[in-house]
Amino acid sequence: PKNNFSVQITTKRIMFDPSMPPLIPETLLKKRRSLEELAIVRAETVGQQKNKKRVIRGEDIKLKRPEQFLMEYRIRQGSLNKMNRRKAQVEKKTKSDLVPKLSMKKTVGVAVRIHGGRHSSKIIKAQLEKLGLKNKYDAIFFKLDRDGIARLKALDAYVAYGFISNKAVTELLQRRAYTLVEGEKKPLSDNVTIENVLGDKNILCLSDLSHEIFTIGSNFDAALQILCPFNLSAPVGNFEKTILQAHDKVEGKGGFLEDGMDAFLQKIL
Repeated sequence: PKNNFSVQITTKRIMFDPSMPPLIPETLLKKRRSLEELAIVRAETVGQQKNKKRVIRGEDIKLKRPEQFLMEYRIRQGSLNKMNRRKAQVEKKTKSDLVPKLSMKKTVGVAVRIHGGRHSSKIIKAQLEKLGLKNKYDAIFFKLDRDGIARLKALDAYVAYGFISNKAVTELLQRRAYTLVEGEKKPLSDNVTIENVLGDKNILCLSDLSHEIFTIGSNFDAALQILCPFNLSAPVGNFEKTILQAHDKVEGKGGFLEDGMDAFLQKIL
């Protein structure tokens, strides 16, 4: 019998377009996808195996020998005893005997923490943090009258302090000053922040703030409240320490430096 249905096959000619990317076979795409998934699984399992081996070998467990505990205890007790002895010496002497009259000035001073105090007593660390000197090379402006020097005298092994010039005060504020704005620490780089906080006290710009701090004006405490402790740099960098075997001899320069504080600040500013 004759078939009444006729099938018409049309072939579409595909033209080559050089601008189009080449077609990739579906089998190759599936293979790539499976290899990527396998690489992710292997990376996770390798990481788990590494962590497991570290736990088995005990790399995360830090063991201390009894000699190390004894050494740290002696360092803590020694630093605490040294501070107590200095406190007793300060109490025995009058405030006029602590600092000669010729050394006293009516300008501001700076206190810089020069010792990390890794194994020091918790009492000493708490006193340093109370001053705002939490880390090594932290610095604060300080009113260096006889009462202020008597407070710092017991911490001579950890703090260097002395009077600085008006130029040094300005450089500290311009290069290292930070303030808290809505709970965030931000650099004090414009006069708008100063005017918003201290505008009612006639302190409108950075030069007014520098003058108020240097001369210890009537708004000295309010001016210090907007400033965070200064984070200064180490005089010897990591490259010099590790490669050149150079070390900073700052820890032996504690105590009252009088007018030598400017030269000391230039090394760590």
